[in-house]
Amino acid sequence: IGKSVDFWSKFLGFETAFVAPRSGDWPGKVTGVPGAQLMVAHLNGYGHRMEFIQYTEGAAAAPPLKPSMPGVAHVCLKVDDIEVTYLALINAGATSQGEITDVRQGCRAAYIRDPNGIIIELLELKKL
Repeated sequence: IGKSVDFWSKFLGFETAFVAPRSGDWPGKVTGVPGAQLMVAHLNGYGHRMEFIQYTEGAAAAPPLKPSMPGVAHVCLKVDDIEVTYLALINAGATSQGEITDVRQGCRAAYIRDPNGIIIELLELKKL
């Protein structure tokens, strides 16, 4: 969780509201994961709150998740300059999931992954 908090704070401009453990019986009941104990981080930015959860108990191994798999989600961030942002995030520890592509006139997009594999879509919209 530290990698994501650091990345989203330093390189995407989110502010860390808190990082704290969540334990007891309720995490397992809420998540449906028996024995779940969690570390939870809340980050604020751009009018949104992001929540990151690390299972400290009850975690299961997962295969590499592809954007096309059911249940896999991503976060879309609007950026002013997709090339500059893409390269800066790659240099900061993100990995490429796709490539910068013209989606339609005035719209460009690309997928990257944060250091923990969270999929981020970068979206550049230009006024026509």
